[in-house]
Amino acid sequence: MSEQQDYMVPEPVRRADSRFARRLERLSSRAQEVDRALAAVSEGKGGLVWTAEHGMGASATLELVCEAVATHEFAQPTVTLRCRPPAGVPAPGSAVVSVVSQVSQLAGGVVPERLTRVLEPVDPGFGYLPEVAAVALAELLVATFDGATVVLVADDLHLQDELSRSVLASLVAQRHAPVVLLGTAPAGALDPSAGPFELRAVPPLAPADALHLLLVERRLAVAPHVAARLAHLLGGNAAAITQTAALLTPEQLSGGSILPDPLPAVPAVRSLFADRLAALSEAERQALLVAAVAVVDRTELVLSATGLAMEQVLDGPLAEHLVLAGGRFAFVDPRMRSLVHADARLAERTAAHVALAEAHRRAGEEDVAVWHSALATLVGDPALVPGLLRIARRHLDRGDVVWAHEVAREAASQAGAEHRAEAFAIAGVAALRSGHVQDAADWLRKASRSGDDALRACTLGPLVAALTLAEGQVPDDVLSPYLRGGRPDGLPPDAVAGVVTGVLTAARLHAERGDGVSTSQLLDTATFLASWCEDDATPARLALARSWAAVFGVGERGVVPDVDLGPDHEAALQVSRALGLAADDRLDDAAQTLASVVASLAPVRDGGRWFDGPDAALTPLAEAHVRLAQALVHLWRGTLTRAADELAEAAFRLPLGLPFAGMGVAAARRLDMMTRGVVGPVATALEETCASPTSRPVRLGLLVDRAMGAAFAHHVTQAATLLELAAERERPDSARMLPLPGLDDVEAWVVAGRHDAAQRALARRRVDAKELPPSLRSATLVRADVSLAAPEDLTAPLERATRVNRTTASPYEHARTDLCAARALVRAGELQRAHGLFLSAIELFDDAGADAWTTIALDEHAEVVRLLGGPVPEDLTAAVPGVPGVLGGGAVVPGGTWPAAPRAGSMHAALGVARAGVEAQAALRPAPPDACRLAVRESDVTDEALAELRGRWADELTERELDVALLVVQGASNREAADQLYLSVRTVEVHLGRVFRKLGVRSRVELTVLAHRVGR
Repeated sequence: MSEQQDYMVPEPVRRADSRFARRLERLSSRAQEVDRALAAVSEGKGGLVWTAEHGMGASATLELVCEAVATHEFAQPTVTLRCRPPAGVPAPGSAVVSVVSQVSQLAGGVVPERLTRVLEPVDPGFGYLPEVAAVALAELLVATFDGATVVLVADDLHLQDELSRSVLASLVAQRHAPVVLLGTAPAGALDPSAGPFELRAVPPLAPADALHLLLVERRLAVAPHVAARLAHLLGGNAAAITQTAALLTPEQLSGGSILPDPLPAVPAVRSLFADRLAALSEAERQALLVAAVAVVDRTELVLSATGLAMEQVLDGPLAEHLVLAGGRFAFVDPRMRSLVHADARLAERTAAHVALAEAHRRAGEEDVAVWHSALATLVGDPALVPGLLRIARRHLDRGDVVWAHEVAREAASQAGAEHRAEAFAIAGVAALRSGHVQDAADWLRKASRSGDDALRACTLGPLVAALTLAEGQVPDDVLSPYLRGGRPDGLPPDAVAGVVTGVLTAARLHAERGDGVSTSQLLDTATFLASWCEDDATPARLALARSWAAVFGVGERGVVPDVDLGPDHEAALQVSRALGLAADDRLDDAAQTLASVVASLAPVRDGGRWFDGPDAALTPLAEAHVRLAQALVHLWRGTLTRAADELAEAAFRLPLGLPFAGMGVAAARRLDMMTRGVVGPVATALEETCASPTSRPVRLGLLVDRAMGAAFAHHVTQAATLLELAAERERPDSARMLPLPGLDDVEAWVVAGRHDAAQRALARRRVDAKELPPSLRSATLVRADVSLAAPEDLTAPLERATRVNRTTASPYEHARTDLCAARALVRAGELQRAHGLFLSAIELFDDAGADAWTTIALDEHAEVVRLLGGPVPEDLTAAVPGVPGVLGGGAVVPGGTWPAAPRAGSMHAALGVARAGVEAQAALRPAPPDACRLAVRESDVTDEALAELRGRWADELTERELDVALLVVQGASNREAADQLYLSVRTVEVHLGRVFRKLGVRSRVELTVLAHRVGR
């Protein structure tokens, strides 16, 4: 017995299902409702009615529940009957008649005569009692379905006649038959005390659900933080979110342009609030309008502007729409603010701003009064522009960059030639710091064309950053006029400092993108130009840029002068220090450094009101750098679950696709592959809205992700080929990337049976590993040595691996080393030793949260357990939910697990992998990844035609969209394309929808016809 227990599956298998259940609950606001319904059906009793406002998705929730009921395995069989409301005015008892009719059809017979009269509600000779009819109906259900649980589905239960509802209520309450009612009704339409039904409010869409709605179902390229913002402002109403998104521009959806404030009043919002707004008096509507356009939420100011007393607001109709507490006011529902603003006439808005300007002047708040006076001006007033610029600069200094942008944009619309360029510049800088890089690029281009040389020089840094982040390439041509040697002619010292800032900005951006040569040259140029600057800020910025470049392997880290240049500069300094600490394996110190930044500098304000919170705080773009660095540090520490959670939380608040040349995209994808085995919606959204899809981190990261997907699906040769392709795309003069744990190319080639390729990979790895942190470098190289060691020479590499593991803080890296060693021992025939290392790897992968790797290790461990004669629990033969292509899913190489190398021929029969020898690998070896040759079936599309299509469509489609389009042209289904590209089916659907839209086709057939036309 003890020997059998020694081979039992470890605890991680028993915890896998619960982990994925927790993840589902976190990502779906409907998961709890599904679980509650499944519990009721399992018990065979109860009634659940989901209530919600129009457009919230109660019916969609009900359908989701019904789908779950249909696919769930219950202890007792179930039968589903639908109680559809009839068209027009329902006859009394019509729902009962419908249920009886469905029972008769399913039973293939007639209702017993003794029950017919009891169940006939229109029989004038019978005193119809709902309770008696419910007893008869229960008897009929039991007799017909032999004790099976009957699920009654009643969408829009409130539309059923009162008699029908009474019978259904009695049927559920009496419990003479196992019956569960699942229904929907508008909020407030049913009396909670009128029946045995549990009324459950449909929760509003959470940010993750809103992202899924727009990205997957509506096939829109939307950034996670934009989806989250829409969900918040629109009350999580699915219809309102969808309608609003349809009115936004692609730049607004991707986060490149600022959202309108307020949001447009779409039909879903009007249907909810129009009647309530119409019920107010003209004075009350004007008071709401004043509250809607106010930028300061103090109650006394809105009362002063409206002339209302506190009691009139608290005791009157306005109390339904405004909440007053602690001397401040807010709208009960922000959607009412949108409707009030949209329905107001221009004269009414002007009057509201005039009233607020007067109220703020009486309170001695001239800045706010200037703002409202500017908005009350119909033809523009240049005299107000200096005040507006002063306000914009004040917001900018505080970190309120969205308001700084709004005020500067208003100043630009009213300014004359004297101030217009400055307004353009402030608007652009504010948009850049808020992450709205398309807006920033537009405004800063206008500023640079103003003809003011000094202003152009001062805004050079923001312009370079905006153009790079918006277009994906560092605009070196913008810098060229200032890089000709010597001091820039005719520029004052502060303008020269602006030029230095621009050059340093370009240097940092080049370093992030891997161009080490340009980075070094620009740093030297900036050092030369800085000699003409007399301020304290320039040396600090120069030192920060050198420290930043050193993070990417260019130059040496230096000491940055202690100069107060604001929270964003301090955050950048601490990020560079933290990444430097991480590179020295001081990961705990790096995490503490970043935590201190968040605690001391992160914004403590809601962003919706003027001059709230601290006097200075991080801007969204700066905070995005900090949060991404935090997630990377946790990833390097091997705490993948925490890294994934923090990255997702940041993505739903901040422009996380912008920092470090798209590293947020690469990190999100990699974490998904490590933890789930497929790319999830957050990573897909970041990728789809990334302005730098060809940047080095994104491009190389995508190849490694595809390699991991191939390895998880047991296509080892393809995985190794993709890794080699990624290595070949590296330039010898490249700056180093921030490391992301991926896949070991040496081991992949060994498993694929290509020792010559493995030796070449090892030679590359020994050179590349010099740029890695010491612990990661040691782990990578020792795994390569273990993989390549002959069976008789394994002892020394395994001992080195043990020593490396003792100093490896990351449980993930420790687990990968144990797994590599276990595989080597299997190839050497030492199954007992391999068994122990597999158990260690499984436990460590589970601790790290690397569920995809856990499943791989469990699969291979199961083979060893079988050969050792131990029992294999059933949960070892089923995949962990959410990880496709493993343990019975996806495309598996014959033989089950990774095929052993040819030299371990004696182990082929023992492990059942003889069928996965060299011949099978040759038959399964894929075409070059970039060719997108369909591997799942024969295709009549030639390689030449595919190449021509790729060239023709390259300017219109992204690389991933091209891959999907070419596979579909060859006849691949969405599932086949997903398997080929190692994506989820939903992600393929998103890409295919964009292909249709960009190429002007509506179906797969039209796409194929278009392809054949192009190929002629």
